[in-house]
Amino acid sequence: MRIVPRFYHALILSTLLLLPVLHCLYRVSAQDPEKQEQKEEQGPTIKLDTDLVSVDISVTDRKGNRGVSGLTAADFTVYEDGVRQRISNFSTADVPYSLALMIDTSASTRDELELIKRAARRFIDDLRLADRISVVQFNKEIEITSPLTSNRTRLEDALGKLKLGSGTAFYDAMLRSINEALKVGGRKAIVALTDGVDSFGSATFEQLMPEIEKAGASVYFLELNTESFTEAGMVRDCSDREHFRFSKKQLLKYVKEYLQSGDEGDYENHCSLSSLERIQINNRLFQSARRELREIAKRTGGRVYQIKDLSNLEPAYKQIAAELGTQYSLAYYPTNDKHDGKWRTLRVEIKRPGFAVQSKPGYRAPQD
Repeated sequence: MRIVPRFYHALILSTLLLLPVLHCLYRVSAQDPEKQEQKEEQGPTIKLDTDLVSVDISVTDRKGNRGVSGLTAADFTVYEDGVRQRISNFSTADVPYSLALMIDTSASTRDELELIKRAARRFIDDLRLADRISVVQFNKEIEITSPLTSNRTRLEDALGKLKLGSGTAFYDAMLRSINEALKVGGRKAIVALTDGVDSFGSATFEQLMPEIEKAGASVYFLELNTESFTEAGMVRDCSDREHFRFSKKQLLKYVKEYLQSGDEGDYENHCSLSSLERIQINNRLFQSARRELREIAKRTGGRVYQIKDLSNLEPAYKQIAAELGTQYSLAYYPTNDKHDGKWRTLRVEIKRPGFAVQSKPGYRAPQD
């Protein structure tokens, strides 16, 4: 009998022990490519630092031109409640964004849905390839038709899923965009096409604002002018199949905001209201919506673009894409480390002469 040396015994034993490990490695490397791609699209899991304050900055020259390059952290000074802060993080304009593209598909857009889709496609094309976009459509219902992805084919498919509905759960859609579509770190923005008139859902504007302020996303609105269209539907007789009616949520908002001594019971039934009352309510609801959109944009360092005609959509989208693509970002740990939930004012200055900066005017501190 041939005796096998101890060395070979050890070699054989080591090989047998390694076989399960090699099998596991093979299984990992042979994973479904589609699942691998999905993991990449989801991006890394980021632990959010509630104390770090991030500020996006738009820089313009004397002529109002954007796209100023070559700036560094040393070119900026940031103050919180008048106290200078030390900049700890700085990102140049080429750092990508995570963006929620919100599209109102309520009845007021029914004749222009294909135009809206086309403008949204071109907006996505104008964004940088590394930017990740989530598509959120909303009417009475809310649907995230695509999670954050930079895959243009998937985004094209998401836009193809847009479909018309009735009503507008605007506040709820904003909350879902913040809490689901944009639950990530880094640069964030929301671009919403809507008239801003909320009619369904559970959230109120008062509940929405603190969440918007804490989200750290710049919010841009393409404000549709649908007041005349809505008014024409509201004044129709309730027997007319084409009539619109105010929701209970809208009537309650009108009473609370505009009738100091009004009785809610007098405004519970849309069909019992006169034409003049319906016109006045519709007008006031649009006034509130315009004010609210501007307050959100101002608080987050965004803008409101008035869209009087949907043919103006593409130029507005292009301006937003250009602004997002040329912004700088800075971050700092505030010297005031209290978690009291209070509003803190911000001021960002640029040291180079001939340039101006725009940023959000403040933020809401976290609350324990």
